[in-house]
Amino acid sequence: MAKILIAEDEKNVRELFARAIENIGHVAIQSPDGSLAWEILQANPDIRLIVCDIAMPNLDGRQLIQRIRARPEFASLPIIIVSGVIRARDIASLLEQGATCFLPKPVNLQELRETISTYLSKAA
Repeated sequence: MAKILIAEDEKNVRELFARAIENIGHVAIQSPDGSLAWEILQANPDIRLIVCDIAMPNLDGRQLIQRIRARPEFASLPIIIVSGVIRARDIASLLEQGATCFLPKPVNLQELRETISTYLSKAA
């Protein structure tokens, strides 16, 4: 069982992701914005993976990635970006900044579960 942080401002989407994560036996910690997600991550260094939207209040997904990757203890933490409004060059930029992978919205929940399982097994 792993702790997974969900940084997503849309409540319905965040709760849907949380249920999908909990259904495969993990603990979902929810955050409605990037700033709170950063605080949660610092307080819970045992978080094993992050599912992150791009467009969020206070601190967007790009800024959150930059903060996470600036800290050596989070250098290998998998970050799955989920977003509905993004171009191919933006995806490439996010991956260069340190995102682990990208899933387009609307997210296929089975694909999300499989992606989470894949990255958790790689990190184990």
